Amino acid sequence: MAIVRGLIYFFICLLLSCQQGGTETVPPLQPDTLTNSFVDSIGELVHGNFAAFEKEPDEFIRPLETARLNPEQQEAFIWVLINMGYAFQEHSRFLASIKYYEKALLYDYAHSILSNEDRLIFLYKPLANNYTIIADYEKAESLQLKAINEASDADIKASFYNNLTLLYIYKEEVSRAKEAGLAGLQLRPNDHYLSALLHNSLSSTYALTDQLDSANIHNKLALALTSKQILNKPIAAAKIAALERKSQFLLLDKSSSLTQARQVLIEALSLENRWFPDTRLKEKANLYNLLGENCLSQKSYLSAKNYFDRSNALLRKQAQEASQQTSSYTLIHTLKNLGIVHAQLQSDSALHYFGLAIESDFSYQQNITSKASHITGNKWGQQLLSLVFNHVGNPEDFSQEKMIKLLWLTELTKGRMLWNDINRTSFWDNDTTVLNDGMKQLQQLYMIRDNLTDSSDLAEINESIQTMLTDFQLEEQYFTRKVPFPSFDNFQKQLTDSLSVTYSYFVHPDSSLSIFKVDDGKISYIHQKTKGLLNAIAHFKKDYFSTSPHLFNNDPKHYFRRAQYLKDQILPFLPAQSITLRISLHDELYILPFDALTESDRFLVEDFDIQYVNSLLIKDLYPHISFQNPQINILYRDKYSPPLANLYFVKKEVENLQSHYNATTFAYQDLPAQKLENAFKKLSIIHIAAHTVVTPQQEARLLLHQSISADQLRYYHIKSPLVVLSACNTASGNLLPSEGLESINRAFLSKGIPGVMATHWFASDDATLNIIAKFYDELVTCKSPIRALAEAKRTYLSEQLTSGKNPWYWSNIAYTGTDIKIDLQKHASLRQSAWKISISFLMLASCLYGILRFTKFKNKQNKTYHKHQK
Repeated sequence: MAIVRGLIYFFICLLLSCQQGGTETVPPLQPDTLTNSFVDSIGELVHGNFAAFEKEPDEFIRPLETARLNPEQQEAFIWVLINMGYAFQEHSRFLASIKYYEKALLYDYAHSILSNEDRLIFLYKPLANNYTIIADYEKAESLQLKAINEASDADIKASFYNNLTLLYIYKEEVSRAKEAGLAGLQLRPNDHYLSALLHNSLSSTYALTDQLDSANIHNKLALALTSKQILNKPIAAAKIAALERKSQFLLLDKSSSLTQARQVLIEALSLENRWFPDTRLKEKANLYNLLGENCLSQKSYLSAKNYFDRSNALLRKQAQEASQQTSSYTLIHTLKNLGIVHAQLQSDSALHYFGLAIESDFSYQQNITSKASHITGNKWGQQLLSLVFNHVGNPEDFSQEKMIKLLWLTELTKGRMLWNDINRTSFWDNDTTVLNDGMKQLQQLYMIRDNLTDSSDLAEINESIQTMLTDFQLEEQYFTRKVPFPSFDNFQKQLTDSLSVTYSYFVHPDSSLSIFKVDDGKISYIHQKTKGLLNAIAHFKKDYFSTSPHLFNNDPKHYFRRAQYLKDQILPFLPAQSITLRISLHDELYILPFDALTESDRFLVEDFDIQYVNSLLIKDLYPHISFQNPQINILYRDKYSPPLANLYFVKKEVENLQSHYNATTFAYQDLPAQKLENAFKKLSIIHIAAHTVVTPQQEARLLLHQSISADQLRYYHIKSPLVVLSACNTASGNLLPSEGLESINRAFLSKGIPGVMATHWFASDDATLNIIAKFYDELVTCKSPIRALAEAKRTYLSEQLTSGKNPWYWSNIAYTGTDIKIDLQKHASLRQSAWKISISFLMLASCLYGILRFTKFKNKQNKTYHKHQK
């Protein structure tokens, strides 16, 4: 880096000396100040000279970032950043483009340099477009709506309306897309290129709802407008988009041939090469991909493969120019299509290309920070994996090498937002005061929201939260970070080294199940097609694990028959020996307590330890899995106002923990925000005993000193190795596609907590008190939370009669997370302490007696010696 920085500095100095005819030398620069000519030279160099900074952009601008700039130089610097963002965007390096546009926007916020119009045109517009391209739709929408509100110029406003229309198309919000498109058209005359863009966007909008006549009319208007005007880059770009849309209509028109559609795409490609010979590689690749899909629909597989290969080559070239692996939806679709065409050609490369597509999709989704966009990405990831299963043949016939690859791809579709959340948390924990202040503000805003009931107040606070989130995500500078990708080697290693038996699931769109079993490093596969299985699981959970324990008590044998049936369906070839069952869940399976399933009238927990994970890949994110003698921080509340009942077991639970362990209590009566934050920051076990309620919108709220949502918890610094949620419904909430339940449990997992114990339904006071006490006792002995919870349940069951063995009482508590070791120490008992004190006293007395004897002996020797001297 130092060499590169030196070369850049030398090159700029050389440029300056050449401009001055080589007669003057550049004066040495002070570390905290720069000359105006030096700053101007960087501005000239960055404009139209991409090669000057593309390889080491941070080093290129470091002299400006670290210097003390005067107002004139500050203005020059912000245009350097803007031009760098533009150049990266032109070369389809959208993440780098976002990085430098965000830097420019933050700099402008700090120094108020740009005019409102310049800020809208040169920052808001390209930055929002980049957010849309990477599918971070919420950030894009927020910025575009802000721009429309701030814009006074009709052209600028119309341009943002067009981009907003496209955004809503991608989000499939058709009515909002139409509204935005029509609003933009009202601002512009029909002879303007923006009108062509708006007509084409509206054409796409109508096509989404199969209003093909209206869609075709708007597309023809767009083409007519671009044909009337003299071509330049903006007109050419508008015409390319309109031609691409026209090709889609020709494919739908039965009276048109596929050849006609192909000719239109070739015309668009010709325009790309003419007007953008060295840029827009992604757009060209997209046209080649569409040409390939055209051939694929005709079953012209070799021609399709040729086009897909050309698309892939362009995208590889883009990645080589960027000196890093890049991803985009164009790349993902191209790789997916290569997988399909290789499958049709019966090539062994099909799984390879499908694998690249899913890996690229995972990587691409890690660029997103907003929740709704992650959920959209997860749904697309599920569709992509379903496509893989449909094209690669029967996995039961796969070699072990191909089987582990398919399992890897399956796990890559799960827990993507959790992976993102944990990585962002690690960035926050090591970041600036500005981010910490932002987190505190978000905590406070969510705290206010969580305790409001009036709809107008809620609307107002939600708007404030959204504004603050946008500012926070901008300040976060997420695109300056390097988000780690899961390691396939680590994944293989954990499967072969694990002492557990692993079951991994994927729920297909037809409700069938793909089930992978990993035992002693060997993978087996079953496609479970039993009709109505997911409904049977849902009814089983509703009947036995909702609000009442009565159904089991009325007919235990019927329960065991149903539990045995489900176990046979979803845990095939279950080993007979006692071992840990590691369960990688998916979608509807999150609602099922596996330890309450049965084998030969025995609950599975009687023979197996149960560990749940959101994805087998998450283990990569936990560098520390062993914790020595942590204390326990107890947050509790036992008294409530109606309709909530008081929790009488809580006081006993707290007293038990205090008497046996190094514990600190935090009562709800004295729990200000700072005290709560301090409790979370310590590397201690967090034990929470309180009510949790689930709102009608299925949002979980923890009720301590006040209502605390999962959203609020997201913005605390939490360092605990283990969180124990001794409260009702702490694992309940909305089911998020491929993520699990949006619960208090998941909120703690998203903070990078290695393990969380939580409950799926209402807790029984006596059973909870009993099992939690036994859990901590077992943890002292075995050091493993997974084993300790299972042993606590086994001991509890051994003490119960038939009615007490009802799984409604004990199976609601589950452990989710990685396998960790916690060396928890107990306080010594009073009798043990007395013995230790007695032994210590006797040893001390013996030492003192020995010292006295030795002193007397020495004195006697000294007297004898003195006599002889005389």
